[in-house]
Amino acid sequence: MEALELVAGFGAKGDRHAGKDPDRAVLVAGLPSYEKAKGVGIQLPFGALGENLLLDLDPHNLPPGTRLRIGEALLEFSYVCTVCSSLSQFDLRLPKLLYGGRGLYARVLEGGLVRVGDPVRILVTAE
Repeated sequence: MEALELVAGFGAKGDRHAGKDPDRAVLVAGLPSYEKAKGVGIQLPFGALGENLLLDLDPHNLPPGTRLRIGEALLEFSYVCTVCSSLSQFDLRLPKLLYGGRGLYARVLEGGLVRVGDPVRILVTAE
């Protein structure tokens, strides 16, 4: 997918989870999660973690409350995504390996298009 449309207070257009909980509107994962899996021999296709957005940074280094501008959208991290057993379909070691490191949920404060390659600007880092 080359672009994703995010809707304020709703989530990613076309996502089956959108509109259910504004605090869980978007799941943001980072490349380090995929690299960690690869490091133990687990080859995951992008999207395997259920993420809406995959960033070339570790979102776990940014606490809940952090705001990011990505493309036209403004996001605010709400909380860490728990690892669910559905990840076992790829490898039984995966839920334990990525415990606390799957990604962060984010609220969509301002909607808009996010395109592959859009810069990520950290606007506010929560204390």
